[in-house]
Amino acid sequence: MSLFPGALFPNPNIQWFDDDGAPLAGGKLYFFITQTSTPEDTFAQSDLDPLSVNTNPIILNASGRADVPIFLNPIGYTVTLTDADDVEIWSRDDIEGDNVFPATWGNLLAEGSKSVTTGYTVLDTDRLVTVNSASGVTTVNLLPAGDATQPLTIKNVSTHIVNVTPDGTDTLEGTAAAYAIPAVSGVVQPAIMLVSDGVSAWYITASHGL
Repeated sequence: MSLFPGALFPNPNIQWFDDDGAPLAGGKLYFFITQTSTPEDTFAQSDLDPLSVNTNPIILNASGRADVPIFLNPIGYTVTLTDADDVEIWSRDDIEGDNVFPATWGNLLAEGSKSVTTGYTVLDTDRLVTVNSASGVTTVNLLPAGDATQPLTIKNVSTHIVNVTPDGTDTLEGTAAAYAIPAVSGVVQPAIMLVSDGVSAWYITASHGL
């Protein structure tokens, strides 16, 4: 369950058309973290329940409409519309849940390092770290809890386990041991949101796909 409420995708029952004005039957809506090629989930429920994750892409019905509600995480998205054969019709960056947050908030939460590999150490400027390891178990090292000032999300977009390791004598969920984020399974990309106590401890406040 997300820490934040979801925002309804603008024009939730919009109908899309091809260049000849016919309904875009079988068209596809792809959702990515804004200005990246990293897929990002949308949800059929406003509480962003992991059990309500939509397919990505969302396939349009015969009338060129989505059969499911589309609720967004509070981050920036790139949304791409294609026809049934994956020919791109348009793509838009910085689509956000601005019914819930100011327009800049989603971009702020998406700031960080993308597609890092093993041995990466989180920076104090990272808000979102996506991990894309080519092989084997990957280690991501947290910065000292005393240096952290903002929530941090670590998302595993690879098919390998990611071990999130606290710094020095810091703890994560009450232990100095690493916390394992499972590998991608199907369309689910597991993620955890962390907050620091500002001294020596990290806590998981929300998770997805675990």
